[in-house]
Amino acid sequence: MLGPANVPRVSRMQDASADLDFAAFCLWIHSNDPDIEGILTVMGEALAQDTDREARDDLAGLIEDGLGSEHARKIWRNLMETLFTPRRGTIVGDARLAGQEEGREEGRVAGKAEQLLRLMERRGFSLTEETRQRVTTCSDMPLLDLWFDRAIDATTLDEIFAASSTDHVPAPTQSPEHTTVPSQGATDPRPSAAD
Repeated sequence: MLGPANVPRVSRMQDASADLDFAAFCLWIHSNDPDIEGILTVMGEALAQDTDREARDDLAGLIEDGLGSEHARKIWRNLMETLFTPRRGTIVGDARLAGQEEGREEGRVAGKAEQLLRLMERRGFSLTEETRQRVTTCSDMPLLDLWFDRAIDATTLDEIFAASSTDHVPAPTQSPEHTTVPSQGATDPRPSAAD
């Protein structure tokens, strides 16, 4: 199971800048860390250096969505206002804010889908084209959030996509070779014939 004990704590800007997506995942795992303000500040400064404004803004929104505590969310919002928000009341600022608000939900959904695919790949799942299509065509943010949360510690794709009362999309059928996370050196607990 993934948790603060076995997921790195990204506390240096160069580490966060090297892989912003992975740093965001680590940040979610450590969102209750006593030094969450320092971790968030490092992440905010790393994001501020990203020249792709749209991707940066999408990731900033996804980070906020994934933070577990209201305390961490408040710190993150304050950082984002300081680092990224254009001033209201100016022609350029108002136009940019209007454009951001218009596309924010679509961007968050697409970004969450990409984060989910990346997480499943990093966890070692073999993703079929059908699975990728299912994730990228899903426009239901709460469902993507549910799948993402399940993917953190699931051992099979079936666990991630299992139907529940909150799901709106039926789970795809998976062949056995595509359902489990590859073994990390685990041994069979049953005694062998030689024992």
